[in-house]
Amino acid sequence: INRFDYDGDYGTVLNRFLIQAAIGYPLTVHGTGGQTRAFIHIQDSVRCIELALDNPPATGEKPKIFNQMT
Repeated sequence: INRFDYDGDYGTVLNRFLIQAAIGYPLTVHGTGGQTRAFIHIQDSVRCIELALDNPPATGEKPKIFNQMT
Protein backbone atom coordinates (compact mmCIF):
# COMPACT_ATOMS: atom_id res chain seq x y z
CA ILE A 1 0.00 0.00 0.00
CA ASN A 2 1.08 3.61 -0.41
CA ARG A 3 1.97 5.62 2.67
CA PHE A 4 0.28 8.82 3.68
CA ASP A 5 2.81 10.52 5.93
CA TYR A 6 1.43 12.97 8.43
CA ASP A 7 4.43 13.43 10.71
CA GLY A 8 6.81 16.38 10.96
CA ASP A 9 9.64 14.69 9.08
CA TYR A 10 7.97 13.34 5.95
CA GLY A 11 4.44 14.69 5.98
CA THR A 12 3.17 18.11 5.00
CA VAL A 13 1.21 20.36 7.30
CA LEU A 14 -1.78 19.70 5.02
CA ASN A 15 -1.47 15.94 5.54
CA ARG A 16 -1.19 16.42 9.32
CA PHE A 17 -4.17 18.79 9.44
CA LEU A 18 -6.28 16.40 7.34
CA ILE A 19 -5.55 13.50 9.69
CA GLN A 20 -6.17 15.62 12.79
CA ALA A 21 -9.45 16.93 11.39
CA ALA A 22 -10.56 13.42 10.38
CA ILE A 23 -10.10 12.09 13.93
CA GLY A 24 -11.45 15.19 15.66
CA TYR A 25 -8.06 16.18 17.10
CA PRO A 26 -7.27 19.91 17.47
CA LEU A 27 -5.08 21.22 14.64
CA THR A 28 -1.58 21.74 15.96
CA VAL A 29 1.25 24.00 14.87
CA HIS A 30 4.78 22.88 15.71
CA GLY A 31 7.08 25.38 17.42
CA THR A 32 6.18 29.03 17.09
CA GLY A 33 4.58 28.65 13.68
CA GLY A 34 7.18 31.02 12.24
CA GLN A 35 9.49 28.43 10.72
CA THR A 36 10.43 28.79 7.09
CA ARG A 37 11.03 26.00 4.63
CA ALA A 38 10.16 25.02 1.11
CA PHE A 39 6.49 25.58 0.35
CA ILE A 40 4.23 23.82 -2.10
CA HIS A 41 0.98 25.20 -3.41
CA ILE A 42 -2.10 23.49 -1.99
CA GLN A 43 -3.29 22.46 -5.46
CA ASP A 44 0.05 20.75 -6.13
CA SER A 45 -0.10 18.94 -2.78
CA VAL A 46 -3.63 17.71 -3.48
CA ARG A 47 -2.57 16.64 -6.99
CA CYS A 48 0.25 14.56 -5.48
CA ILE A 49 -2.25 12.81 -3.20
CA GLU A 50 -4.52 12.21 -6.20
CA LEU A 51 -1.64 10.69 -8.18
CA ALA A 52 -0.78 8.38 -5.29
CA LEU A 53 -4.39 7.20 -5.02
CA ASP A 54 -4.72 6.70 -8.77
CA ASN A 55 -1.46 4.73 -9.05
CA PRO A 56 -1.33 2.07 -6.35
CA PRO A 57 1.63 -0.33 -6.40
CA ALA A 58 1.13 -3.70 -8.09
CA THR A 59 0.67 -6.76 -5.90
CA GLY A 60 4.00 -7.51 -4.25
CA GLU A 61 5.55 -4.20 -5.34
CA LYS A 62 7.22 -2.01 -2.72
CA PRO A 63 5.29 1.08 -1.60
CA LYS A 64 5.92 4.25 -3.61
CA ILE A 65 7.14 7.34 -1.77
CA PHE A 66 6.18 10.68 -3.29
CA ASN A 67 8.37 13.58 -2.18
CA GLN A 68 6.48 16.74 -3.03
CA MET A 69 9.54 18.97 -2.76
CA THR A 70 11.84 17.14 -5.18
